[in-house]
Amino acid sequence: MHLDGKKALVTGASRGIGRAIALAFADEGADVAITARKVESLGETADEIKAKGRKAYPIAWDVLDIPKVDERLAEVKENLGGLDIVVNNAGVNKLPKDHPNPTPEAEWDYVMDINLKAVYFICKGVAKLMEEQKSGVIINIASDAGLRNAPHPYGISKWGVVGFTEGLAKQMAPHGVRVNAIAPGPVATDMMGWHPGKPLDAPNLPLKRYSLPEEIAGVAVFLASENSTAVVGDAILINSNNT
Repeated sequence: MHLDGKKALVTGASRGIGRAIALAFADEGADVAITARKVESLGETADEIKAKGRKAYPIAWDVLDIPKVDERLAEVKENLGGLDIVVNNAGVNKLPKDHPNPTPEAEWDYVMDINLKAVYFICKGVAKLMEEQKSGVIINIASDAGLRNAPHPYGISKWGVVGFTEGLAKQMAPHGVRVNAIAPGPVATDMMGWHPGKPLDAPNLPLKRYSLPEEIAGVAVFLASENSTAVVGDAILINSNNT
């Protein structure tokens, strides 16, 4: 298996792309730590990882709790017995409807903090651990919106993720750590307004349909494996009308 014996962390793994990546990693032989704000939402994903014969470590982790990043990473490393792969997947595209301060400024702060600030500080903590062990893989989930100009917080935040990924990759490559991003077009997830039973049709996309979370997970497996040892600082575009 491509990831046999590896130890991985996937943020935002209760559903959608994060869940698909966590399960794909387990299929390939990795033990996986999975995060969400409420640990109860991770039960199904954890059970499926264990059913595949791999260790699951669900952890309640609000990625905006920046002062606890190093503590959380140490906890994950201790419970998995190492940390080889980190996927920064947790993200949002707009302010939730029940937010107590529904203003443009609040939406900017919310989206930028989760999509970019949290990724930055988690990456910096992970980079420190991986530099010490002289190996590791970091994968940031960006978006095709981060590869074109954008007048909205989501696109701007993902643009920042792409740029940061490239910069961090150049910094970490000499230490044996590979950093890349995945930049999907629309994916069949509830964040995109898709739900089971709804058609996947999307005539404006190259495949004429939404991508599936499992298809994004396949790219993550490739980037996490020894099959991609020369891929550094890239943002892999998937089924996007950017092309």
